[in-house]
Amino acid sequence: MQGHLVIADISGYTQFLTDSELDHANGIVGDLLTSIITAIQAPLTVSAIEGDAVFMYGEASQDLTGQTIVESVEQLYTAFRSALETMVLNTTCQCDACVNIAALGLKIVMHCGEYALSTVAGITTVSGPDVIAVHRLLKNHIVEETGIDDYLLLTQACVDELGIEDIVASWTPHAEEYEHIGEVSGYVSSLKDVWERAQLQTEVKVTRSEMWLEVNLTSIAPPAVVWDHLIDARKRVGWQAAADAVHIAHTQLGRIGTGTEFHCAHGDGEVSLFTVIDMRPHSYVTFMVEFLEDSFLTYTYYLIPEGTGTRLNMLTRPPAMADGTQRDDLADKYSSGWEAGITESLQNLVRMADAAAPVGT
Repeated sequence: MQGHLVIADISGYTQFLTDSELDHANGIVGDLLTSIITAIQAPLTVSAIEGDAVFMYGEASQDLTGQTIVESVEQLYTAFRSALETMVLNTTCQCDACVNIAALGLKIVMHCGEYALSTVAGITTVSGPDVIAVHRLLKNHIVEETGIDDYLLLTQACVDELGIEDIVASWTPHAEEYEHIGEVSGYVSSLKDVWERAQLQTEVKVTRSEMWLEVNLTSIAPPAVVWDHLIDARKRVGWQAAADAVHIAHTQLGRIGTGTEFHCAHGDGEVSLFTVIDMRPHSYVTFMVEFLEDSFLTYTYYLIPEGTGTRLNMLTRPPAMADGTQRDDLADKYSSGWEAGITESLQNLVRMADAAAPVGT
């Protein structure tokens, strides 16, 4: 099988375990590993817990964009870091293990290639030369050569497979040489930067107290798949009513993000402009779109996990002018039309996402 091979490894584990009380240290590491495992979603599946690391694999998918897959991996770190900081803030214990929690970190290695699945005594195992390679990549000189301690290493094989050359253009190139494997090249990014950007982010979301209209639908697909259909311009043509073509402008470091514009062309020659004004991958995205009579609509898509699927909840503010003046006349006149149109579009999106859901969901 062709796919993604990922290892998330807690750094500082050996010293932490050696210098700390065993019962508390094991509990802390267990909770951190649980936070990572809980954050894993399609296309990744847990293969094994390897001491202080989680090994995952996922079949290559033509349905998901490279950005969605990279952000799925980055979210493993944000889940880990959130759990780590919560422990630091909440613990009152003064034992060596609890005092030294903040010294732990996380490094993630992602390689793309071939692997084979086999079942031994009811346990599914993953094997193959590329599986060996991704494990060998944990032993590297990244910290010494780049100064980046909590990092994501993506091999060139993944960059090629996912088509994310623009995303890694700002990352640090890195290569390692291994016996029997040869040179493996790739790119390194700081996961601490991912966390800091998330902490500094100013959330812009439509709340239920201010909403004008609401649409609720459920998909059997996990949040990553539904998210991918929201932000992929090619998929948007398939679900957005009356859109014949969609073009994207103003990406950030190769990614769709705050300020990105979706230019949706219609058969009558008109172009609708949808602008991303805030987003948190796989959780929510807020858009602003030009409406009628020089007014604008602001709405937020919330992706809420439900079992192995997703509830897609859309909240829309009433139409308003650029200065914030609310247009109640437009709200009264066009509420039924807007609700019908967006409901039709999102029903199309859910059908597409359901069809792309991983087997077994």
